[in-house]
Amino acid sequence: MSDMSQLELSDIFSVDREGKPTMKIVLFGPPSSGKTSMLTVFNALRRMENPDTIVSNLLKIQDDSGRTVFFDQGVFQTPPFKGKKFDRLRYQLWTVPGEDRHKVQRDIIMSGVDAVILFLNFENIARQQNLAIIKEAREKIGEKFGKKIPVVAYINKSDLDKNERIDKRELIKDLIDEGAIQSDKAANVVMTGSCLNARNDLLSILNSDEKLAYFESNRLRLDKRPESVGLIVRPIQKLTQLVVEQRLEYVQSI
Repeated sequence: MSDMSQLELSDIFSVDREGKPTMKIVLFGPPSSGKTSMLTVFNALRRMENPDTIVSNLLKIQDDSGRTVFFDQGVFQTPPFKGKKFDRLRYQLWTVPGEDRHKVQRDIIMSGVDAVILFLNFENIARQQNLAIIKEAREKIGEKFGKKIPVVAYINKSDLDKNERIDKRELIKDLIDEGAIQSDKAANVVMTGSCLNARNDLLSILNSDEKLAYFESNRLRLDKRPESVGLIVRPIQKLTQLVVEQRLEYVQSI
């Protein structure tokens, strides 16, 4: 059995050019589901140390095509595991264009993935698109899908009226049927939120005359973070926890 006291994150994750342990997370979802909007909010959070210059980042699309493909978002504090604390883990966020013509590109982007956010769309018209993207993610990853490669589902556009939204239970059933999640874990790994609300709430803070009250040491205070923003951050935090726990349990069993 491995000595946990001597284990470091670089022993269980790939390292980048700077020697930092790095986790690759892919946002896999249908077109127009809001993946780029989510990454725009992450980008704003990363740049909050310069709040006077980031408003424009929340108001514009990331590239000319309107589809962000790669976004490197700093680090997360890695949760302790059985009493052992680790240094922060750097992660890379990737998203995949959802249109059919980009299937080959999605194959390339999914190579070397450590964890997946199935980024789904609450809109009624997106039911078949959601199901197709879940099936495609399973096909690309294979038997590791939802097992050795953890999956968390984020359902965007929760701001829609109920009569405009798919029943969350239907999406959970699809996720279970395709092996993305286990039925007893659904409450912890299926999350909902609104990227639009998060973006607007951040803009409201940054455009407010009282915005300095939201910052400490040039960083947005956690206790001042809008709930809508917290709901977007949660899937990344949960995936980080799942991947680290899984790999450390495996190492400990050797």
